[in-house]
Amino acid sequence: MSNAEQIEYWNGDAGKRWAQEDNTMARLLSPVCAALLEHADIQGSRKAMDIGCGGGSQSLMLAQHLGPEASVLGVDISAPMLQVAQEKIALAVDAARLSFLEADASSHSFAADSFDLLFSRFGVMFFDEPVGAFSNMRSALSDTGKLAFCCWQPLAENDWTRIPLQAALQHVTMPETPDPHAPGPFAFADPQRVRSILSDSGFGNIAIESFTPDIRFGEAPNLQQSVRELAMIGPVSRLITGQDSEVMEKVFGAMEEVLTPYYRDGALLLRGAIWFVTADAA
Repeated sequence: MSNAEQIEYWNGDAGKRWAQEDNTMARLLSPVCAALLEHADIQGSRKAMDIGCGGGSQSLMLAQHLGPEASVLGVDISAPMLQVAQEKIALAVDAARLSFLEADASSHSFAADSFDLLFSRFGVMFFDEPVGAFSNMRSALSDTGKLAFCCWQPLAENDWTRIPLQAALQHVTMPETPDPHAPGPFAFADPQRVRSILSDSGFGNIAIESFTPDIRFGEAPNLQQSVRELAMIGPVSRLITGQDSEVMEKVFGAMEEVLTPYYRDGALLLRGAIWFVTADAA
């Protein structure tokens, strides 16, 4: 999917749907963001960009982590998601330190030395020309600036995607085998590719470390509701879009069967496999 197609996708029905699911995603991924903030050596940063900020929950966490002397600019291409972000800061303390911009970070003309930190929680895997995108963002970074982001390891290593997808494929057909490097959630699964992209974009001191938490999906009073929540936010959602109700119920039933062992304490607890990536401006 090209950058233009990404912009259309995230400003259409899909973007509106993700905006409606923002509270769910914020709850799911806040522990990952907290772990990334603790992992990355970013204390002392004063001007940060949150790339692919979405609904802004991690932008708020980043601002709180950096402290009252820092400012954070959240950048995203999705107007529906940014509307959610704006509503968050309307209720936040010290909102003046946090602002949002609707723009494509891969090509937007940022002023030189605008930031000393580039940060992202799962927001950098969607550029159709990643070297060009990171080079552009690097040009806005000070010479002593830092980069910190997280991205997914291969789909097969992520139980939250692999298990539901295998169940769904009993009743729906995978449209085609995607290019593993095509823009999408798992485009940065190969750490050597990530290292090469960042090096070619002007970054140095690149470090990539594995983080494999259990993630709580579908906090609901029963397995059936939890499964439906997971289906709406994971890769299964694209497979069942446009399917009739009979097919969808078969998919949900298959998912319930395989996910029963993972439902406990009112939620599905499934393993995630994530890369924590840090680098310095070279």
